[in-house]
Amino acid sequence: MKYSKLIPALFLAIASFVTLNGQNATPSFQEFIAQFPKASLPYSFQAQDLQTQIETRPANKANRLSWEFYQYLPELERSAAYSNMPVVPEPVAVFETKEYTAVLYNLARGLARGNKSYSITVYTNKGEYIGTHFVAGVNPEGLTSVTIDATLSAEVQEYKLTWANDYRQNGPIGNKVTGLTLVETGKFFLATEGNPDQLIWASINAGSTANLAKMK
Repeated sequence: MKYSKLIPALFLAIASFVTLNGQNATPSFQEFIAQFPKASLPYSFQAQDLQTQIETRPANKANRLSWEFYQYLPELERSAAYSNMPVVPEPVAVFETKEYTAVLYNLARGLARGNKSYSITVYTNKGEYIGTHFVAGVNPEGLTSVTIDATLSAEVQEYKLTWANDYRQNGPIGNKVTGLTLVETGKFFLATEGNPDQLIWASINAGSTANLAKMK
């Protein structure tokens, strides 16, 4: 009889221990945003800097976000579905306003060097998810620069790249960008529901980011 009472109590203790450990293993929103360097607004990615990235293809030494924080970036799974390469967020910056908290990160794919795809995810200051938007990036076909102002409005410019030698045939080694052609401009508010434009950048032919921005 004693054993029959002891066994359920033992199971309950084990279940409580597992639950408690599970709760402790779940990082808080504050722990999540602590992974990102604090930055102030306005914040910009300039066209020239992005051009340099694709030309020089610097080695990727950026810190990568640990998997336990992925739960705060709900669009990651959706983005990963559009490529056979794993999606790994690299923290860039965190911004805090009176109403919102926003994190900026590069969506790294595989071992690609030079390619950048910067997204921003916005929350209320209580950590409630609002939306995710692509804001800047570069690949061999084109680049998108951005300035994010103090109200979390993003002004973007999309450019087509012209290379000294055809990139598809010659690649980046010994090659150089000889011109930027402005394709589109747009402005949109980041603290809204979004469709992360970085999905387009999974394709070789980059789409019109600014056109999507106007639709939001």
